[in-house]
Amino acid sequence: MPDITDFHTHNLEADNAIISVPEDWVRHPAHFAPRNGAWYAVGIHPWWTVDVEGCRHMLANMPLLLQHPQVIMLGECGLDALRGAPLAEQERLFVAQIALAESQQLPVTLHIVRTYDRLLRLHKQLRPTTQWTVHGFRGKPALARQLLDAGIDLSFGQLYNAASWEVTPPQRRHTESD
Repeated sequence: MPDITDFHTHNLEADNAIISVPEDWVRHPAHFAPRNGAWYAVGIHPWWTVDVEGCRHMLANMPLLLQHPQVIMLGECGLDALRGAPLAEQERLFVAQIALAESQQLPVTLHIVRTYDRLLRLHKQLRPTTQWTVHGFRGKPALARQLLDAGIDLSFGQLYNAASWEVTPPQRRHTESD
């Protein structure tokens, strides 16, 4: 992976960052317009899952986008108990995206809201060979340790639990502007 200082952003003009592409680019791959020297992550955000049919279309588009040399990560994808489709549908889309990440050998950035139990169960069940990283982690140190023990890395934004930052080894800890 290239030298990245911003592990996760939605700012399309960011430098030294992994830019999470907008929904429009996943819906319409012809709109994907990567800048020279920029790095991207492509995924179906849980908030977008309310449009189930649209998500099936996006999922069909993802293999083409994931093969682009400037796409170095799948994400953000995940599970959100507060927004998006019912969790069963979100989980189905999540598992499908993890299969794509595995087939392309791409790491995954995760959006997780009040679903860490499901995440840990799926990680154990799916046994991924690619790295998973929870972005915007704000949880307590006990949860941080549980995720780290499962092999899941953590990314910290501007708001975070300082004790969780401290228990996360530097090589498993990322920073982001999102």
